[in-house]
Amino acid sequence: MFNNPLARIHLCGSPRHGSQLDLARKEAFVFVAIYSIFVFMFLGYFANRVRLLGDRQGNILLGFLLNFALPSAIFTGVYHSSVSLELLGLFALALVCNLVAGALAFVFVSKILRFDFGTSLAMAFLVSLHNTLFLGVPIVQGALGEQAAHKAIVLDQFCTGLPLAVLTPLLLSLSSKTKFRIQSVLVRLFASPLFLSMLCAFALKAMPFSIPEVLFAPILALAACATPVALFAIGVQLRFDFLRLLWRKVLVVLGFGMFVAPLLYLAILWLFQVPLQEDHQMVLLEVAMPPLISAVAVIARAGLDSKLAISCIVAGVPIAAFSTPLWLYISHL
Repeated sequence: MFNNPLARIHLCGSPRHGSQLDLARKEAFVFVAIYSIFVFMFLGYFANRVRLLGDRQGNILLGFLLNFALPSAIFTGVYHSSVSLELLGLFALALVCNLVAGALAFVFVSKILRFDFGTSLAMAFLVSLHNTLFLGVPIVQGALGEQAAHKAIVLDQFCTGLPLAVLTPLLLSLSSKTKFRIQSVLVRLFASPLFLSMLCAFALKAMPFSIPEVLFAPILALAACATPVALFAIGVQLRFDFLRLLWRKVLVVLGFGMFVAPLLYLAILWLFQVPLQEDHQMVLLEVAMPPLISAVAVIARAGLDSKLAISCIVAGVPIAAFSTPLWLYISHL
């Protein structure tokens, strides 16, 4: 995670201006986080362009990320987070909004725009799964702090990790690559170090004793590598040549994923007159993230349009830099 230098700045003012100052501080933190995100991604893109990294080094980097750094970040995040039933309800609401936005996108592109079934399926898949870990967690930490980032890691597993495990075999089945089986979902889940690290963290939280913080030192060191390594890996995968040809489809995917889904979430909260607190804002920022990086591999495996997936990720990251302060502002209205 990022050590934000702006966290040492204290903004003082009268109660009348407290909310405006708080919003200004959060937006400043977001810009610092986004600046760091772009630096790490640029380094990865630069390394790829000048051939500092080959496929072998990239696979080693990805293996370290998925099997060590990210599980460490998830373990420490889940263990140190305070997850209430109310927060789990917000996670469920976020998941429903993502899936409804995906369903609406499928209907829109298949019935109105008349895209073929495979393209419509790929676009709905991209809308439903968001980059809540690689991109969302550092942005949440920049905007709302470390405790909110811990909760965002838990959200990622409920709103992205679990749905990915279910939707991947379903997508492969619908694209006629395999037959959908519940067994394949369970195998995918329990073979994932990310899911297992979450289960271990919840199991240890339920114990009548706490783990001494000194034992977390190596885990925290590995977790600290997760964000820069993940963003670096995103930069390595960036491709800009597809975006020019697919920009209309990209706008549809990002419109439904980054704007319709969070608007649905806000509309439900406002309908029930729920005052927006920090947890609500954290979930809002995560729901507004661009598509999941792993969706590229899944869509390619299904024989669908992986170029569209890459283009959505490329365009989604800079859009998130502008949309995140907008959602923070709206959440303070």
